[in-house]
Amino acid sequence: MTFSRKTARLTTALIAVGALTALTACSSGGAAAKPDKPIEVPGATADGNAHMNELYDKAVADGKTDIVLYGPSVSAQKDLFKVFTDRFPGIKMVQQDQPDAQSITKIEAEAQSGSKIADIYDGGESPQVAAEDGICTQADVRTAPDGFEIPGDFDGRLTYYAMRYFVFVYNTDMVKEDEAPKNWDDLLDPKWKGKITVGDPTVPGGIRYILTSLMVPESEDTWGKPYIEKLAAQDVQFAQSEPNVPADVASGRFPIGIAVYQGFYEDVKEKGGPIAAVFPLDDGGNFMSRTGMCIIDKSPHPDAAQLYINWLYSPEGQQALAEKNRSYGWTPEAPGPEGTPPLNELKRVPFANSDPEFNQPYFDFITEQFTK
Repeated sequence: MTFSRKTARLTTALIAVGALTALTACSSGGAAAKPDKPIEVPGATADGNAHMNELYDKAVADGKTDIVLYGPSVSAQKDLFKVFTDRFPGIKMVQQDQPDAQSITKIEAEAQSGSKIADIYDGGESPQVAAEDGICTQADVRTAPDGFEIPGDFDGRLTYYAMRYFVFVYNTDMVKEDEAPKNWDDLLDPKWKGKITVGDPTVPGGIRYILTSLMVPESEDTWGKPYIEKLAAQDVQFAQSEPNVPADVASGRFPIGIAVYQGFYEDVKEKGGPIAAVFPLDDGGNFMSRTGMCIIDKSPHPDAAQLYINWLYSPEGQQALAEKNRSYGWTPEAPGPEGTPPLNELKRVPFANSDPEFNQPYFDFITEQFTK
């Protein structure tokens, strides 16, 4: 039955491939307005600039200047894309927002049919599509600092390029700035009992990984299982979903929310809610999530796709991630978003481990502690 369901999904996606091929062709635009002189990306080395110009020249000469991106929220990166396309005139970012499962099914269907549309899949820490042989290819990045190893997974088929952070939030009408929790131990103050909201840690979600990172061997001497037991005893209240945590705080339902993805907080903040964030935590208990991309093997616009990941690792790209994408780049001196410390000054707990066997004992302990 599993095979037949997958076959049905692929068949449906194959039908969509033909329609999307026409759509993409129509959106490609005209000839690239390429400058006569080589592009100089600020801060990049001579070799880095030479590599980017070689990719750029080939993309323009071949008329393959579109970069088609699939992912759950690629259109949210328009400000970042504009910095890139302003630097390399004629390159066009074609964004197709769709859930992870839909993106993966389409990419699989395109690989099976030989009619590829996507150049890049942009997702989270472990996009399933990168785990499959023959779909993604390694990024050839030559713009990072000497000696820096480009972070990735699945034998290099997944390339990490950004990091997002998580915050504590508080209602500014209910909590003064100097009284807001500044670290994990502050949450154990009796005055916050029953007044802290969080995503449900007993179901799949980011909060389970954050709490696990507080218990792994690297963190257990600072927090560990005894801390999780104490936090659970604070009668934390579960939001309907993790994105609801900052909304519930802004509405006044709860004064404090924890383990909030920065994007969820910023969405509420932009709407004018009485809400503020605490980051970084002063105990070093900061949690970061990784954002990765896979470049589709033998994609329609391979040089333009490789140009984009190289630009992201240039000093200009790392700066643009902070300014336009509110995220951290990966190079040691990558700047943080406005108001945050640079990466080399930020203390954090370990990244989430994607191995289910590693996580399960921790997840079981969390469920036991927080089941109401």
